[in-house]
Amino acid sequence: MSVLDGKTFGMISLGCDKNRVDAERMLGILRERGFAVTNDASEAQVLIVNTCAFLASARKEAIDAVLDCDALRGGKLEKIVVSGCLPEKFADELFPALTEADVLLGTCDADVLLSALERSYAEGRINAVHTGHEGEGGRVLTTPLHYAYLKIADGCSNHCTYCLIPKIRGKYRSYPEERLVSEAAELGELSELILVAQDTTRYGEDLYGENRFVHLIRSLTALDNVAKIRLLYCYPDVISDALIEEIARNDKVLKYIDIPLQHSEDRILKLMNRKGSRAEYLALLHKLRERVPGIAVRSTFIAGFPTETEEEAAALAGFLREAKLTNAGFFAYSREPETAAYKLKGQIPTRIKQRRVKMLYKVQEQVSASFLRGMVGSTVEVLCDGIDFDRGCFVGRAAFSAPDIDGKVYFRAADAVQGERYRIKILDADSYDLYGQTEDYE
Repeated sequence: MSVLDGKTFGMISLGCDKNRVDAERMLGILRERGFAVTNDASEAQVLIVNTCAFLASARKEAIDAVLDCDALRGGKLEKIVVSGCLPEKFADELFPALTEADVLLGTCDADVLLSALERSYAEGRINAVHTGHEGEGGRVLTTPLHYAYLKIADGCSNHCTYCLIPKIRGKYRSYPEERLVSEAAELGELSELILVAQDTTRYGEDLYGENRFVHLIRSLTALDNVAKIRLLYCYPDVISDALIEEIARNDKVLKYIDIPLQHSEDRILKLMNRKGSRAEYLALLHKLRERVPGIAVRSTFIAGFPTETEEEAAALAGFLREAKLTNAGFFAYSREPETAAYKLKGQIPTRIKQRRVKMLYKVQEQVSASFLRGMVGSTVEVLCDGIDFDRGCFVGRAAFSAPDIDGKVYFRAADAVQGERYRIKILDADSYDLYGQTEDYE
């Protein structure tokens, strides 16, 4: 008889899709033990807050979420578990200060979740960070059932000067290929499997002594339950000719690639410890488009990195006009302690960083609007993600859009099934989304 018997759990997962996979693994542990899980936080006796700590804003969001959970103590709530990146990096500071948390767990401690909770019921607050091992086991999907993320590695060894990830999640660690193939096979019938890691393109180098990313892609696309694969977080310096050829020839690989470039100007890239240059990035984009006609390219950029001049910010905007990326996101530089860039002189005031972010978004909005307007009148294959009840229509994504981060296709149809693909005639566009209907809709 365990003190946990009959307890109902709730999960709040913050941050990136890699974090989402960690949360799904914890939910898998709960499912295997037969625990009830609720989406209503007020009904949970144990709430798990799986946190991000990448930026100061993410850390604040995590703390606020814990405090919001603590406000439920007068009801059914008995214990709060804080897991993930925040305790992984800051447990020594958190444990005495965040008294609202009953249990702290790191990024690799899912397998001690239940034992730590049992101790907490017996002894009080528990710091269980670094007491577990990197887990495997089943997952409970928190995405719609027709798509899922597959985290192929953890940690990072690139040491970009602005980034805390190596200090939070450690060095790059590829997961064994057989484990990943088995995990993907158990995720059910998937219209889309999305490969993620801090850097997907370095897969296998640490584990096998050679790059095995293309080999992994082939193994995953051989699975009968996987219809399509999407590639995220592909670093530009490791996008090989073999990878480009695989994207071009493998019908199961979506003609889409996410490449976090972060900047375009050589001096800033060097200060960021990013490999590559403006000329090399443009050459890579040209090669991708030449060898994979119609490929969609997404990227992310940081505005206001220390010492960035107005001229360099304008040059980045010019790069966007020249690169003509399908989708892009922009972030103001966040000065994070324990990163090399924290010590740089020439920190940019917040108001200037925010102004530059807005400027870059405006430029990309014009690029994206031009691309989307060019789709009007054409017919596009769209994966149905569900119904938008506010708009009174179905909603989905074309191959050039990843979930959550890119635009959508809103469409009308006599009927549509989530997870199925439909040919949609595009009737209208704005700077972010497309609007249309099935060819037979009246």
